[in-house]
Amino acid sequence: MTENPVLLLDGGLSTALEARGHAVGGILWTGDLLMSDPDAVAQAHRDFVEGGADVLITGSYQLSFDGCRSAGWDEADTIRALHNSTSAARMAADEGTLVAASVGPYGASLSDGSEFRGAYGVSRSTLLDFHARRLEVLLETEPDLLAIETQPDLDEIDVILSLVSERAPDMPLWVSCTVTEPGRIAGGAPWGEVVTRVAELESAVAVGINCSSIEFIAPTLESIDSPVPYVVYPNHGKQWDAASDTWQGSGNDLSEAHVSRWISAGAILIGGCCGFGASDISSLRKWV
Repeated sequence: MTENPVLLLDGGLSTALEARGHAVGGILWTGDLLMSDPDAVAQAHRDFVEGGADVLITGSYQLSFDGCRSAGWDEADTIRALHNSTSAARMAADEGTLVAASVGPYGASLSDGSEFRGAYGVSRSTLLDFHARRLEVLLETEPDLLAIETQPDLDEIDVILSLVSERAPDMPLWVSCTVTEPGRIAGGAPWGEVVTRVAELESAVAVGINCSSIEFIAPTLESIDSPVPYVVYPNHGKQWDAASDTWQGSGNDLSEAHVSRWISAGAILIGGCCGFGASDISSLRKWV
């Protein structure tokens, strides 16, 4: 991953699917399509590859055994969808395109916006049980790396990294957090503490921010001197309203100046999250 100074990530998979006319609402988002129409997910991934993406993030973010059970799935359904998530990205990839298996937070299974707040009030054993089986299945699919993303809580990050260290210590990964104010992740932990924890893992290739407002990113990255390169993929700057299942607000436009500042701070992986479609990634390609 060091041959190019900066690699381009994809954008919001749900955004790309909606652009193709697919409905991705409900508690499982793209997970439903990974069961009913994985080829459609592959086509959406392909749009990002053609837009210039070097790395595809799988649609496994919203898939968990707890969350899928709430949607009426059995364990076999969940396993099949998790396998399909990596297969769909592989189908879309060019030679050299990396596939990152998305590992979403516990809060995503609650479908109430908890990934933007953290502090779930659950025990470490609950988090271990939640993540262990899904991680095992995702590792079986042999992704190129793990995208441990949209994480609001340092304790949960610690749980996931401990599981990876036990089961696949050589698996490359990045950890990216949600940030709701400069210098702190959504659950309240200082940014420096997250970086320190991730830096302890030899297989970590980056640490950073995703699905957060553009305005908070540069001040957070620049608040410390990180020993680990950064990964950055913001959302469109709107606020998620879990009650209405909609994004609220006017959003922020991404500019070349933002990207330049992130790279100066140490970003080596840059892309977009919710609200960024294939055309946005194509525009970002010119800057990256």
